[in-house]
Amino acid sequence: LLARCAPALLGPAPADRLAAAEERAARLASRNRLARELHDSVGHALSAVTLQASAARRVLDADPGFAREALEAIEETTRGAVAELDSVLGLLREESDGPGTGRATPSPTLADLDALLARTRAAGVTVDLDGPPPGGLPPVVSREAYRIVQEGLSNALRHAGPVPVRVRMTRCGSELEISMENPVSGAAARARRTGGGRGLRG
Repeated sequence: LLARCAPALLGPAPADRLAAAEERAARLASRNRLARELHDSVGHALSAVTLQASAARRVLDADPGFAREALEAIEETTRGAVAELDSVLGLLREESDGPGTGRATPSPTLADLDALLARTRAAGVTVDLDGPPPGGLPPVVSREAYRIVQEGLSNALRHAGPVPVRVRMTRCGSELEISMENPVSGAAARARRTGGGRGLRG
């Protein structure tokens, strides 16, 4: 009788409490990762679309051909953002309803970098990539490297405008070093951004 009543009187065993805490931590880490992916993909798309729309508005009467190209770039950028948003929402549905219920698509990796650079260039930004991305990287490293470059380009678009950006990736053994450089005008350096950032840290 005492053995049967002990769990109700004493609560979960230490091992059960530890397992529950680990499960909560894993769920929180997963949600944080998905939130970061959502911020990176949609934030980059909105920054690019803002520049594209601004450029189209300025030359709408003087250069209809350029304005048409900008609108086409906006369409392509938003279509890609919707696809990534659907991917993240699919992962959230899978997390809530159980494996196999979502319609998630794989997260982008460095194999998708050319498309990202093309969308950024369509926004009027000159992007120079020093050589092809290193191959043979673990999938998680390739995904995070893509997100780092994406967030760096978003920051350049948001804070410096259509300025040249140089991207360099160097692999040293098991480490991947990413550097991104762009000039900043005096006006951009003095500009104050409204709202708090939730992108790269460190």
